[in-house]
Amino acid sequence: MTATPPWLPIRTERLILRDVRETDFDDVHAYATDPETVRYMLWGPNTLETTREVIERWLARQAEWPRQQIDLVVELQATGRVIGVISIHDATTDQASIGYCYHSAYWRQGYGTEAARAITALAFGELGLRRLSANCDARNRGSYRVMEKLGMRREGHFRQDVKVRDGWRDSYHYAILAEEWILPGQN
Repeated sequence: MTATPPWLPIRTERLILRDVRETDFDDVHAYATDPETVRYMLWGPNTLETTREVIERWLARQAEWPRQQIDLVVELQATGRVIGVISIHDATTDQASIGYCYHSAYWRQGYGTEAARAITALAFGELGLRRLSANCDARNRGSYRVMEKLGMRREGHFRQDVKVRDGWRDSYHYAILAEEWILPGQN
């Protein structure tokens, strides 16, 4: 059983952002095991068991409403393939954060920005959030460029704040307020 809000799925020009299905396992596992995809993530590469646990956790969260965390798979409309995930953390508060991960085979094609714009519109629209933030490994130019394209501003550069597989990393922290958010095409 799922507690699906009326605004799901979210359709963009090329993508569908929707709740996960058990049948998404192979696509999710494909990006979660790709070393390039997870290079800047705090997790991965996943084992089969880890991917199963993640999908089970997402399915369990879908039965709740309101959801503290909203995890949506990112599906290509043209092929039906799941290429990543985008999430809103602390969705029941007035200030939340977003996170995302995409299979490296789909980087630099605008999918990350397209999905992030849709989730930001949801956050400031239907969810009525006041502030949205995001962070990333400071080496992950693709991720912070998505944040900048959303109109987020860099609020912090934290030095050696997270220990990952290859040692301590720096993080960039970005945010945007609801009144600063401008939908594409608005002036």
